[in-house]
Amino acid sequence: MLLVKTKNFVRLAAVVVLITSISVFSAGCGIFGGDDYPSSDIEWYVGFSAGGGFDTASRIIAEEMSTDLGTNVVVRNLAGGGGRRAAQEIHKAPADGYAISIMNMPNQILAEKIDPQGVNFNNLSWIGRAVIQTYGLYTAADSKFNTPAELAAAGDDIRFCLSGLSGHSFLVASVTTEVMKIAWNPVTGYKGAETQAGLLRGDCELALGPMAGSTLSAVQSPDFKALWIYEDDRFAPLPDVPTVKELGFPQLGGGKFANNGLVAASPGTPDDIVKKLSESFDRALQDPDVIAGINKKGMAVSRLSPAETSSVVDGMSGIVSEYLELVRAKSQSR
Repeated sequence: MLLVKTKNFVRLAAVVVLITSISVFSAGCGIFGGDDYPSSDIEWYVGFSAGGGFDTASRIIAEEMSTDLGTNVVVRNLAGGGGRRAAQEIHKAPADGYAISIMNMPNQILAEKIDPQGVNFNNLSWIGRAVIQTYGLYTAADSKFNTPAELAAAGDDIRFCLSGLSGHSFLVASVTTEVMKIAWNPVTGYKGAETQAGLLRGDCELALGPMAGSTLSAVQSPDFKALWIYEDDRFAPLPDVPTVKELGFPQLGGGKFANNGLVAASPGTPDDIVKKLSESFDRALQDPDVIAGINKKGMAVSRLSPAETSSVVDGMSGIVSEYLELVRAKSQSR
């Protein structure tokens, strides 16, 4: 009997040691989150080259979060596919909180619906909204066009400079031409500064983009003019530019076509880690220097909780689905 009890005790002790070892290992590896998070650098993916609006905002916020979390939050540019590469990377990253990404929405949702690459945005662990960029339509300063009625009356003389037959600007142009009865005549292959050059050369009459960064600077210069913005209220950096609501097209306003910089961790990231990230992220967005730096680039800070961000993503998915067939039809009728 003594021998049996001794053997049972030895087995029990071995099990206790094994469980303890697994618990220590798991905590050290961050499998269950743990109080030691973060214990190493956090990568912040940006799906665009350095110097743009989202990149600048990310670096400003990341610097403040680094101080708050006591570890480096390092911005990593993963340019490609209009931001799709970063979205794909965060979707497959380990669920440990050591990688987060800013994504341009609703553009990424539209791209995924048109050309599925296996990214489910509803599965991402949303942290919040970094920035929101007001979208606007602009042209060369010497253009004779100023109103939707003038553009509609011009017929095929109106051409849009677009990067391609997909993406955010393509979505906005598709819906705008349909609602305002403007001729659909896109000219593709224009990005960044080349868009403004195309307007000045007369390659096209209209261009769309977020009123931030280099586009905002161009519109504020003597060479270009904004015809309207896709909002209900006027945009502070362009106080003389009317809104689509003022022009009689409220269905295009309400921030429906704003460019949102939403931030997420990978699917399945533990709740306690998401909480730490989102709280640090939110504190950064309340810092006066962070706000000033973002505003200087023509972007606005409009904070959202993780739950609110998830709800916004659901709403964007609905908007994209609403106009998806129109976008597909426009892409085939150029």
